[in-house]
Amino acid sequence: MEVFFFTWIALLCMVFFIFKLLTLKGSLAAFITGALTFYSFKWQGLVILAIFFLTSSLLTKWKREMKINYNAEPLEDKKGRTAGQVFANGGASILAAIAAIFIQDPVWIIVFAGALATATADTWASEIGILSKTKPFHLKEWRKVEPGLSGAVTGLGTIAAALGAAAIGISYNFLYDTSTFMGSIIIVFAGFFGNIADTLFGAWFEQKFYCQICKTETESKWHCKMKTVRIFGLSWVTNNLVNFSSTIIGGLIAGGLYIWTVK
Repeated sequence: MEVFFFTWIALLCMVFFIFKLLTLKGSLAAFITGALTFYSFKWQGLVILAIFFLTSSLLTKWKREMKINYNAEPLEDKKGRTAGQVFANGGASILAAIAAIFIQDPVWIIVFAGALATATADTWASEIGILSKTKPFHLKEWRKVEPGLSGAVTGLGTIAAALGAAAIGISYNFLYDTSTFMGSIIIVFAGFFGNIADTLFGAWFEQKFYCQICKTETESKWHCKMKTVRIFGLSWVTNNLVNFSSTIIGGLIAGGLYIWTVK
């Protein structure tokens, strides 16, 4: 049975590569993530992982041309998500899966789901929020900015974040034999506030650049086919690092609340 699932994980990763949802290295990273998830959390964990990946990929491609116009650069590489992006969003869940191998405790599935709820909330907020008809409000600069910058929020994006976290929390309740909704509530809470942590990290620490051609701020090192000038942020704080850090926080919130309220 395990060989069957591992084979299907590998085939799916190949399909994702063929349809340019993942790069070659991204598909390898996805296989590692999927294999560890199945080994520790069985098929239910794979379903939760799939909900995050499939919805995120579909939302990234949804109204893509409009998003490119807002940012002047694609939000994702046309060849698909890279290994760095896969590990940035799934690294915390991988750590939970590895921990579950050595320490058998139900808390790890909560940590796993909390981390993925954070990644889902962040992706839904970014991909849907950028389509808001109102300009986003930057939490650090305390002013409205152009769409696409980290650290800025919209009402539409905030609602999308809550729905993304809820998608993982509700899925957990259906997939696992639970007598109460407490686990789901914890996961939704952790995912939403993990997304807030992502926004705050993006506002205070992530790099921001200025395009001297079109005179706009961007997160890209290249804009209008020219190299941009870094005007803010730490040189080593990338979007991938911010995403990974926030999913760690989301997982820790979920695990901590579970231990405090359930165990």
